[in-house]
Amino acid sequence: MIQFELLCAGFGGQGVMLMGQLLAYAAAMEDKEATWFPSYGPEMRGGTANCQVVISDTPISSPVYW
Repeated sequence: MIQFELLCAGFGGQGVMLMGQLLAYAAAMEDKEATWFPSYGPEMRGGTANCQVVISDTPISSPVYW
């Protein structure tokens, strides 16, 4: 079983979210299991943003929180 757990973090949001989404889509295209969980800060603009990406070759039962 191989499992990768990634945390992408930054400010502003959209680049961070795109990076996480692209990783999850690429894993799915390679017949891997993938989850992508976005998280935004309370600010309307320019706030913190992060996303959690889990990629595995076996089913993923729940998200990972750091």
